[in-house]
Amino acid sequence: MKKNVFIGLVLLSLVAQAQIVDDSTKQIYSAKTTRIIRELDIKNNQTSERHPDTTLYRLESFMMTDKTEHYYQDLGNNGTALFPIFYQLKNQIGKTTGFDVYDPYMYNPEDVNYYDTKSPFISVDVIFGGNNRSAVDFTFARSINQRWNFGFDIHKITSTKIIGYTSIDDRNSQSSIFSFYTYYKHEKMPYSAMLSVVNLNHNVGETGGILVGENPTKADLFLYRDASVQLDDAKANDSRMNYHFYHEYDWQKQLQFYHQLDVKSQGTAYNDNISSANYAFYGQPLINESQVSTESSFKEVVNEVGIKGDLANLFYRAYLKRRVYDFSYNYWDPIDKGGENYIGGYSRFTWKNKFNVEGNLEYLQTGEYQLIGRLNSDLLFGSYSSVRAKAPIFYERYFGNFHEWNNTLDRTFTNEIKGGVHLDFGVLEVKPQARILSLSNYIFMDETLNPQQSSALAVLTSFGGDFNLRFFTNKELGEAFHIENEVYLTTVSGDGASNLSVPPVFYNGKAFWRGAWFKKTMNVEVGFDLSAKSAYYAMGYAPSIQHFYLQDDFKTESYFTADAFLNVKVSNVKVFIKWMYFNQQNDNGYFITPYYPGEGKTIDFGVNWTFYD
Repeated sequence: MKKNVFIGLVLLSLVAQAQIVDDSTKQIYSAKTTRIIRELDIKNNQTSERHPDTTLYRLESFMMTDKTEHYYQDLGNNGTALFPIFYQLKNQIGKTTGFDVYDPYMYNPEDVNYYDTKSPFISVDVIFGGNNRSAVDFTFARSINQRWNFGFDIHKITSTKIIGYTSIDDRNSQSSIFSFYTYYKHEKMPYSAMLSVVNLNHNVGETGGILVGENPTKADLFLYRDASVQLDDAKANDSRMNYHFYHEYDWQKQLQFYHQLDVKSQGTAYNDNISSANYAFYGQPLINESQVSTESSFKEVVNEVGIKGDLANLFYRAYLKRRVYDFSYNYWDPIDKGGENYIGGYSRFTWKNKFNVEGNLEYLQTGEYQLIGRLNSDLLFGSYSSVRAKAPIFYERYFGNFHEWNNTLDRTFTNEIKGGVHLDFGVLEVKPQARILSLSNYIFMDETLNPQQSSALAVLTSFGGDFNLRFFTNKELGEAFHIENEVYLTTVSGDGASNLSVPPVFYNGKAFWRGAWFKKTMNVEVGFDLSAKSAYYAMGYAPSIQHFYLQDDFKTESYFTADAFLNVKVSNVKVFIKWMYFNQQNDNGYFITPYYPGEGKTIDFGVNWTFYD
C-alpha cells in the first residue's frame, strides 16, 4: 500500500513539474558539460564523445537478464548464477579459476566510467521491484581541478526468494559493489594516469530448485512462494577485489609509452547443513556428513608494459605482459600457482571515417593465443576470431565435500567467423547477420557432475539479425512508433554436437511509442518488451560446485513473455513503471533453468535522478 501511494505521489509531482515552465531559469551545467572517459579510449588513442544517458531507452531493464538482453539463463531471480545461452569466446587464454557464474555482476576495469565534470555530478537510481526485489545505483563524481577528477559508485541488489519463501528476510541474493576511480592529466608534461578500485561482495541463498514428485502437473510446477525446495539453509558467496592502475607518457604522436598494473583476488564459498534427507540431492559426503563448507581462493598480479602511436591513419600498440597467479581450495593448498609471459599487439586502420579495420593478437609463451580481426563500416561489419586457451583450474583439479577429480586436460580451441550488413531505408532498418563457431577440445560438466573434454568437433551456426520498423506520428517532434525485432535460428552439428545445448529459436522484441506530452515538457516511451525461446534442454545448475551442467531429463518448454512499460522524463528526473510478464496465465509459467521457474507476473517501479551542480 505504501509503495502504491509513493508511486502515485511521484507521478503526480512529475505531471505538476511538466505544467510549470520557468523560462527565466537556465541550467548552466548538464549532461553536455559532463564527459565520460573510458580507459580503452586513452589506451587506443580514440576520441569518443560520451555523456550521461539522458534518453528513456531501456530504462525499465534493471534485471541482469534484461540488461544482457536474455543472452544468459539465470535461476529465475535477479542476482542469481548466470550462464551464456550461446557459447562465448574466452578473453583470457591463460589459467582461470573456472568459477565464473557471477562474472557479469562484476565491474571490469574497461567498464569503469571516469568523468570530466565542470561541476559535481550525482546520479541516483532506485528500483522497487515486485516480490521484494530492489536495486540501488549511486554515482558521485567531481573535478578537483581541470586536470584531476575522482568519483565512486555504489551498486546494490536485493532479491527475496520467489520459491520456498518463508519470510521477507528470506533472501535469494544480496549483492553490493563499491568502486572508486580517479583520472589525472599533468598540466605541462604529456602524462596521464587512471586508478580504479572495485570490490564485489555477492551472497546467494541457494534453493536447489523446486522439489516435485513424479508426474507433476502444471500447477505443481508453478506454486512459486508455496513451492517446496531442495535446500533450506545453503549459502553461496563470491567476493572479489580489483586494483587497476594505468598510466602513459606521450613522448610524441608516433611513439608513446604505457604501463598497466592489475592486482585481483576472488574468493568463493559454499556452506550448508546436511543430513541423510538431502543426500539424494548432493550425493554421499566425502569429508563431513553433517556440514558442507567448500572454499576457494585466487590471486593474480599482472604487469603490462607497451608502446603505441599513430602513423597517419594507422594506430599501433605492442606490449609485453607478465602474470603471476595462485589458487587454492580449503581442502587442497596449493593446488595451482605459476607465472605466464605474454606478448601482444593491437592495430587499427581508419579511412576517412568510412570504415576501420582492427586486429588484435596475444600469444602466451606456452603456445596459447588469441587472434581477432574486425571490419566496421556503415554498410558491412564482420569479425574472425581464433582462440587456443588453457583449461580452467576447476575442471582439472577439485576436492570438495561431494566431488573430487584430478585431470589432465588439453587446451581448448575455438574458431569463429561472423558478419552481416546494415541497411537503413528510413521506415525499415535491417541488419541480417550470421555466426559460425567451431569448438574442439570443449570442456563441460556432464550429467553426473563430472568434468569432460571432447575432442570431437562441434559447429554452432546461427542466422538472423535485427529487423526494425519506424512509423512517424509527428516527424517534427520526433514522435514515432518503433517495432524492434531480434531473432536467431541456431543449429549445432558435428560429432560433438551433443555437448552443446542451445535453443533453436531465440527472439527479443520491443514495440513502443516515443514522444512527448504536456507541451513537450515530459518525454515519454510506452510499449512492450518481448522475449521468447523455443524448447530445449537448458543447462542444469549444481549449487555446491557453483557450475552449470548438461542434462537431458528436464526439457525447458518454449515460452513467450511480454512486459508492459511506461517511461517518463521531466527535466533531470526519469521514472518507469513496468508490468512484468503480464501475459502469465493462472497456474502456469516458464523455466529458464530446470527446476527454477522464471519470475512471475509483478509490478516494478524505478526512479533515476541526476544532478549536475
